[in-house]
Amino acid sequence: MTEILRTIILCVAVSSLLVGCKQKGPAATSKKKRTAATATAPAAKKAASAKKPASKKAAAKPAASKTPETTKTVVKTPAETTPKKKDSGVPEPVWETTEKFTAMCTESLAEAKKLRAAFVKEGKIGTLAQLLVVTDRAGGWASLMFNVHPDEKLRGVAKTCQQDLSKFMDALSLDPEVYAKVAALKPEDTDGKRFVENLLKDFKHAGVDKDDKTRKRLAAIGEELTKLMQDFRTRITKDVRSVKADPKQLEGLPEDWLKARPAGKDGKVNVTTDYPDYIPVQRYAKDAKLRAALAKAFGGRGYPDNGPVLKRVLELRAEKAKLLGHPNWAAYNASDKMVKTSETIADFIAKVAKLAQPRSKKDLAELLEAKKKDDPKAKAIENWDRFYYMSKVKQAKHAYDAREARNYFPYDAVKKGIFALYAELFGLSFEPLPDAPTWDPGVEAWGMKEAGADALTGVVYLDMHPRDGKYKHAAMFSPVTGTQGGALPIGTLVCNFPDPKAKGGDGKALMEHSQVLTFLHEFGHLIHHILASGSRYVRNASINVEWDFVEAPSQLLEEWGWDAKVLQRFAKHAETGKAIPTELVAKMKAADEFGKGADVMRQIFYAGFSYHLHTRDPKKVDLEKYTDEMYAKYSPYPRIEGGHVYANFGHLMGYSSMYYTYQWSLTLAKDMFSRFKEAGLLDPKVARDYREKVLKPGGLKDAAQLVEDFLGRKSDLKAYEAWLQQ
Repeated sequence: MTEILRTIILCVAVSSLLVGCKQKGPAATSKKKRTAATATAPAAKKAASAKKPASKKAAAKPAASKTPETTKTVVKTPAETTPKKKDSGVPEPVWETTEKFTAMCTESLAEAKKLRAAFVKEGKIGTLAQLLVVTDRAGGWASLMFNVHPDEKLRGVAKTCQQDLSKFMDALSLDPEVYAKVAALKPEDTDGKRFVENLLKDFKHAGVDKDDKTRKRLAAIGEELTKLMQDFRTRITKDVRSVKADPKQLEGLPEDWLKARPAGKDGKVNVTTDYPDYIPVQRYAKDAKLRAALAKAFGGRGYPDNGPVLKRVLELRAEKAKLLGHPNWAAYNASDKMVKTSETIADFIAKVAKLAQPRSKKDLAELLEAKKKDDPKAKAIENWDRFYYMSKVKQAKHAYDAREARNYFPYDAVKKGIFALYAELFGLSFEPLPDAPTWDPGVEAWGMKEAGADALTGVVYLDMHPRDGKYKHAAMFSPVTGTQGGALPIGTLVCNFPDPKAKGGDGKALMEHSQVLTFLHEFGHLIHHILASGSRYVRNASINVEWDFVEAPSQLLEEWGWDAKVLQRFAKHAETGKAIPTELVAKMKAADEFGKGADVMRQIFYAGFSYHLHTRDPKKVDLEKYTDEMYAKYSPYPRIEGGHVYANFGHLMGYSSMYYTYQWSLTLAKDMFSRFKEAGLLDPKVARDYREKVLKPGGLKDAAQLVEDFLGRKSDLKAYEAWLQQ
């Protein structure tokens, strides 16, 4: 995938950007009503009339709140919502049939080719802008449907669409004629100048200035990489493993979890590697053999098939980097990011490791002491021990039991609460779109508006619960990027949280607090995507800033999940309805401090793994020996026997050498949070300032400048270091 495609269509082909992977101030308001349709989309009127699956139900109403400007924000229930007009702004359901999706992709590619020819002939900036709108929309829907559609056949069609779009965009980014026309553009306004400036950088980064032979080879590499990365991801998604557990082995699991998983005819309970099974078992099951068996199954996903795929991906990336004048992929990949050089990444990883290692060793010593009470012969904390003994130590030191906290986080209440919180912070309102078509009955569609406004600001889809063939992690996908006076932005949260409607469940779907933080995080990406639509150009809108910044806004918004007053708005006991006690939140926060060193070192293990893997000669790398080396150098926990992290580490496809992004962005998030911490988490002035200076500009400014504008100074590591050492 080319740099242009990567920056414009965040999820096409490289589905793990998910700026969600997942990770924007007020979108500039246009007097002219924006619609969800682009030049390639049928009218919104037709879309709104499409029928909704009969089983679709809208969500209930959270408490109303105040916006930073004291305007009442509303999250309406269907009963309070006025009848929808046919031009409600929802997109046409291109996912209804394989034929319809194929037609959308084919027509989009045909139009993109016509627009490319017109731009080369006439050199008009508007033509190029429209070309990128067309490919953004088609690529955005292809990426989403490839990862979530319940029909395997349509997922396959979306996969092919991604490949075709990637091939076209690779060719475009290496097209000297297009490059020459872009270089000749002389826009007078800041928006246009930034658009041209960014595109010229993208073209150079892709290799447009190389000779014909080199450009042809770069295009071929891009085409092969797209297919390989899709295959890698698909294998992880499909490889759901399971273990059979005797009911006695499930001692310690929450009652609601047990009730939802009755034993089969063989008297055993089937426990899968999907997160709603995996995390609770690792955290609560007293039986170490069960935890170990499930951890080994989890660590073996994608193996052995993904090993050769990864090797080929590494070879192609290394070849591409050298063709473009860089010693390795890590150096090439860093050159257009905030870090600028791979040496900066190496230094950052080393610095954070030095800060975290002493605390990590202390954490592990305490965990091992707790484990020895159960197993006097224990010599190490294994991977399958980390959740369990973290919980035990936290309970012993701080009288905190995560099972108690779960009772305050039923899924529906959390959803309402997060909608209401983000409405207040950013001056928005949300209402369900009950007639909007979705790709699965369990998916919800919501409209987002500026508080007090009639027109939609964006459309939000929630695809929040597990199902076969669906992406297994948590992410935000961006099917449509909004632009000023143009397309209405559309964002989709894709998660795997407990389902209130799950067969055999109790309807509560209690969440772990960590899942609440994930919800806040991914919704942060979505808000960033939708609100940064004040540019006329897709390249300047949405989350099109340096890639190693995109996690900062979403990580920042996790902080609200630790505030008692914020949580008490929606964290109500599933049985009694009482708000979560301040004392319990205090225990939760105190308990969270324990294990921080080990948690950061685990992140550094992944950062080091992804970075160093892309500095080595791929033809000489033995993935098994390399994995042992990285575990020995960075990991707080021993390698799982039979675990092959390289086969299921999905970020190796999207982030590639850049997993450092999570800790890098966290340093920025902690620094930006210092303003909220000082003024108050719901301070209207700071919230408005953050929206205007960090989120609204999108890609109109470099990320470092966005942070400096908000802080009034250059960012530093002081807040991060204080957090790590507290």
